[in-house]
Amino acid sequence: MNSNAILQRDDIMEFITRLYDGDLHAKRVLSLANAALGVLTSASLAIHAIGQGLAQALGKLSKHGVKQVDWLLSNDGLVVEEFFTHWVPYMVGARTEVVVALDWTSFARDAQETVVASMLTGHGRATPLLWKTVKSSTLKGNQKRYEEELLQVLRETVPDGVKVTVVADRGFADGKLFKALSEELGFEYVIRMRGDFYVTSAKGERRTAAQWVRLNGRTRTLRDAKVTDTHQMRVGTVVCVHDEKRAVAVENPVRLDPLPVCGASRAGHGTRTRLQIRQ
Repeated sequence: MNSNAILQRDDIMEFITRLYDGDLHAKRVLSLANAALGVLTSASLAIHAIGQGLAQALGKLSKHGVKQVDWLLSNDGLVVEEFFTHWVPYMVGARTEVVVALDWTSFARDAQETVVASMLTGHGRATPLLWKTVKSSTLKGNQKRYEEELLQVLRETVPDGVKVTVVADRGFADGKLFKALSEELGFEYVIRMRGDFYVTSAKGERRTAAQWVRLNGRTRTLRDAKVTDTHQMRVGTVVCVHDEKRAVAVENPVRLDPLPVCGASRAGHGTRTRLQIRQ
């Protein structure tokens, strides 16, 4: 084992021990540190490559490194959900407000789908806080449940007093989700919707989101509106934009502003409408 690998593994072990506040067995800490060292050395997430990277760093035969990584990942005692209770507070740190983006990623070759909740930061990179991987064959009829389960874990792991704003694309738009976010979880949100969602204004006028867009293409903002799929759900604001006749459902945390953080625009138009999350 070279001296740099020794120092690097010691640093990783110290970090893991601090992260888990001493609650993790020393051998488990060593196994996790070895796997992390293998990832850093190999720059890969393939099990065989991680094992080879570990073996290279420790000066051992490849088969020994691969076997160690395989044993770790096959260990039923390693529960990812338990890791989140330590990881999320660590990443949130001293923040009093976080913006969390929801997104699905498909791994078609492995027939798996992963939903990820990532914290958006000022430097432009999103930091994964939580994730859940399921078989593609189970997604139909269960997708909303998987999303709500992940959001429930987020509620349970975010430190008390931290304001959470959830940002998501139109695939997440659903009246039940709006209700769960605001009433059950206490989160604010900015979620795009398709143009065929029905939106009822505060005055009781009901149209599709696409029909609410002004004839000149300018944005229309509806305060205290209701969004209808199978139910009517009150949302703080609905912003109807010309971009493919979409809309954005908003609960409290945004203002109209030309500086983009999230929202929609259409290239070639004279005006660009964005939503900026109040920091």
